[in-house]
Amino acid sequence: MIADAERVPSGPALGDRLLTLTVGPPAAGGTFVARHEGRVVFVRGTAPGETVTARLLDDPREKADARFWRAEALDVLEAGVDRVPTVWEEAGVDGVGGAEWAHIALPAQRRIASEVMQELLRRAGVTSFPIEQVQVEPAPHDVDGLAWRTRVRYAVDAEGRIGMRGWRSHEVRPVGEDPLSAQAVRELRLGEWTAPEGTEAIDAVAPSTGPASVVLIGRDLDPASVQIPESWGDADVAVRNARGTVMLRGEGTVHERVGERMFTVSATGFWQSHRRAAELLSDVVRTALGVPEGGSAWDLYGGVGLFSAVAAEQVGPEGTVVSVEGNRRASQLAAENLEDLPQVSTATADVTDWVTARRGGVDTVVLDPPRTGAGVELMGLLATAVRQRIVYVSCEPATLARDLAAIEKKGWRLADLRAFDLFPHTHHIESVAVLERATS
Repeated sequence: MIADAERVPSGPALGDRLLTLTVGPPAAGGTFVARHEGRVVFVRGTAPGETVTARLLDDPREKADARFWRAEALDVLEAGVDRVPTVWEEAGVDGVGGAEWAHIALPAQRRIASEVMQELLRRAGVTSFPIEQVQVEPAPHDVDGLAWRTRVRYAVDAEGRIGMRGWRSHEVRPVGEDPLSAQAVRELRLGEWTAPEGTEAIDAVAPSTGPASVVLIGRDLDPASVQIPESWGDADVAVRNARGTVMLRGEGTVHERVGERMFTVSATGFWQSHRRAAELLSDVVRTALGVPEGGSAWDLYGGVGLFSAVAAEQVGPEGTVVSVEGNRRASQLAAENLEDLPQVSTATADVTDWVTARRGGVDTVVLDPPRTGAGVELMGLLATAVRQRIVYVSCEPATLARDLAAIEKKGWRLADLRAFDLFPHTHHIESVAVLERATS
């Protein structure tokens, strides 16, 4: 059962919004496909093969002609074989978003994610790689998918209550034990604290080394109104408002160790969220990149230099690596993080504009774009500029599939594709694609 009977809403206005549905295959975005009188319904909170009572999130009287509806499972009438007791009660019915598969066994989550990724590749028209070989792998030593999230953004409501927003909702809901977050984040006990007036969100970071970091965010938030609670221990604390960032304690950065190298990252900057992701992805990129000694590499969307360091190892002191990043602060930190590697230079620029302006080519490229992907234009530019290999790190399989299909049409082939479960109990997938010029 998902919910007790008394939790199922009732009333004349809702009667037409409750459906009994039998659920089929997964859809992109973490939902599952059901049908009602021929119309597709995307259902959250269920699993393949289940029969559920679901509440429509769309009013059928207002959207009678819609191609599809969205719904949330309220009660399980016939459970599927993949269902297990949820790891996070607060992520259930009317609960927080961001853990839509908390009720599904981990091996089944990875099987389902593999099916979704394979279908996205097929629909995009990727043909140069045996798609059935794409299988989502667990992160090393991750046995339960808990305590992995080292970067968490909490929402704050008008009364200062701290939680997370619901699925497709602006309402702030309590997080309870927050089992997906790292221990250092949970120990802050943010859910027990009342944020000062003007706080809109809170970023909490648990880096691999050094103290945790807390950043209170709000356009009109007054730093003087913040009283740091004892539960935050020695955590760094900052306020970010419309006028900038004010440090209350610490320097506004955190430190991440990968192998023997230390990276400084802005407290609100990008770094892989899973506690093992940076090390894992560095190893995979190192194996895949294969840039020759004395050769050249571009690290596009380079962040604070994680993959530039990998490329620098391979090109050696006689080679060249350029890290290109649009965020000025991240680019500055990349230069500082890699200052002992003279073969690395940094550029702060829009990636597509920067590649467009290049004259001459490059041996290899590694790129790690945001969820929107690299885009067809950039993939076309790289198809011409890169002589040997492209390693594409992606956190969104839909845009990855689009970009892979685009570069196939330019005479490239997908040589390898590995996918990783770096967001357990969610539908998100991290992957690394290796592209090479196709042989005629």
